Amino acid sequence: MPDLDLVPLSDKLFLVTAPNQGRFPFSYSFLIKGENTALIDTGCGLDLCRALRDEFAIDAVYNSHAHPDHISGNFIFKGIDLLVPDVLSEQTGTLDILAARLMKGNLEVADFWKGFVKKFTGIQDYEATGVFSDGDLLDFGGITLQAIHCPGHLADHFCFWEPENKILMSFDIDMTSFGPFYGNPEADINDFRESMDKIIALEPEVVASSHKPPVTENAVQALKDFKSLFDRNEKAVLGALDSPKSFEEILAEKPLYKKYFPGGELLYAFFEGNMISSHLDELQSQGRVALVDGKYKRV
Repeated sequence: MPDLDLVPLSDKLFLVTAPNQGRFPFSYSFLIKGENTALIDTGCGLDLCRALRDEFAIDAVYNSHAHPDHISGNFIFKGIDLLVPDVLSEQTGTLDILAARLMKGNLEVADFWKGFVKKFTGIQDYEATGVFSDGDLLDFGGITLQAIHCPGHLADHFCFWEPENKILMSFDIDMTSFGPFYGNPEADINDFRESMDKIIALEPEVVASSHKPPVTENAVQALKDFKSLFDRNEKAVLGALDSPKSFEEILAEKPLYKKYFPGGELLYAFFEGNMISSHLDELQSQGRVALVDGKYKRV
């Protein structure tokens, strides 16, 4: 059984480190040790999930959102309460349902995605026993978290706020240099920006995300810097329009991803295409880009 590495964020809240420094196909989990013990997200790896289950009397498991790298170990906690966001909660639980939702009817990508995530995460079907909602106060005895709906990355994405120590668990507002991910069809760039503004207004002193070590200094500025990466991505899309181009020609330049993971080209192109489309739609609505005869051009 692997050793557990618990990084204290407070005396009752711990980050559970994960293989690959928390990068996909893993994510950090969070352990709450109040009068009740809870685990938030199960993407730290199946062996570590089993170790957590065996070492701690976990009363409940919570999911921040439905991406597989955050829920892959849910099945290991069968028989323990599993609470998921109330947003689209009926569209979780099986890989088939998630694929239809997250790939929005693109059968070729959905089939590839199912095989890809099953291979790399080991996810199995699971059944939620309840939901939580925006504004809910989750009292674990000695520590209370507030659930904050922060859509944009996914429609069901939540953050958790621990006000006593001003700790924000931002999950896939992940503070990585790659920047915000909004590659699924249900993602929304405007919602993402508004979610960023919402959590910046909290003025957290610590930001603990799912794929990077916690930010413990200048946390508010770090969030603002992360939000600015939307502008970087917009500039990259505009940069691809040095001459009028079709959507396919823009995507072929890979302005956001630069390169694709070998073997994952179908997925990478799907995700980047959705992100590029979000920027093109926004730029058109602002009158900065026009679509003429099937080609996008700067105005």
